[in-house]
Amino acid sequence: MPAEQQFGTESEGIALLKSRLGGFETEGGRQKGLDYQPRANDVAITTTPKAGTTWLQQICHQIRSASNGGDMSFSEISEVVPWLELAADQGQDLEAAQYGDKADLPRFFKTHAWADHCPNFPKTIVVLRNPDDVLLSFYNFFEDWFFEKGSISLDSFAEEFWLSRGVPETKMQNASYFIHLLSWYRRKDDPSVLILFFEDLLDDLEGQITRVARFVSNKKHNFDTPETIRQVVESSTYAFMKKNESHFDEKLSKLARNEACGLPKDAGMKKSKIVNGKKGEGKLQLSQRLRDAIQAKWKEVVQQETGCENYEALRQEFKARNSK
Repeated sequence: MPAEQQFGTESEGIALLKSRLGGFETEGGRQKGLDYQPRANDVAITTTPKAGTTWLQQICHQIRSASNGGDMSFSEISEVVPWLELAADQGQDLEAAQYGDKADLPRFFKTHAWADHCPNFPKTIVVLRNPDDVLLSFYNFFEDWFFEKGSISLDSFAEEFWLSRGVPETKMQNASYFIHLLSWYRRKDDPSVLILFFEDLLDDLEGQITRVARFVSNKKHNFDTPETIRQVVESSTYAFMKKNESHFDEKLSKLARNEACGLPKDAGMKKSKIVNGKKGEGKLQLSQRLRDAIQAKWKEVVQQETGCENYEALRQEFKARNSK
């Protein structure tokens, strides 16, 4: 059956998706998160959606729990690494104790905030990912949760919900992929900011975990030890996380916000966030027209300030910086 007959017109599907997304978070809840006053041992993990957030949540939590052999007692990862903007709407208290508070272990928070809206954390880990792959993953993540499979094309989704974003007009909006990246790029020389690349995590998980462990260590805790790194690598592989995928299924936000979005309470519950995030899937699946539009936006927003003609050039710039 043609998609138009099965779901109505694509424009109706886009309007419905916008309506559903409008209920995902409240203004008061989001503002409460963005007004959070970080403590001395707080660390933010910031990415655009679908750029490695869950992976870094797992890595960071396993680093701080490594002295106890690691911790997988949580039901969903955002229970132990709260989502800053959504915590209040999920019934979570950002001031509540986290794992190891009494021992002065790091406290971790997930956020999609660009630098201008992010609270001033003592330490911030930024994860960047190829824009083609981010877009494809974002689309696949929403499909069969926020919109029915086949009701909205990838190209239309990109135009309406990804490429059209820019600088946020209010704190209720996330910055575009490009503005988010550029805002944190401007802090590349700030010792309180660690910038990672999703592709480097794929290529050298141990090396990148070592960088994170060193970065989040403090006066009381040195996490940059062979045993800690070994443990964290084992519990942060695709195979391990896939085996334990129910711990990473976004159930907190789904149970708390689905009905507010006009969705069934169990919508999207069967979708896994743990997919084999290979490099270059976007290049294979995005249309040439869409890839050209992404590259044009890159040149307009990112290249103008960084001098990097594409994402890979940016990644190589940081490889050169980090090798010094």
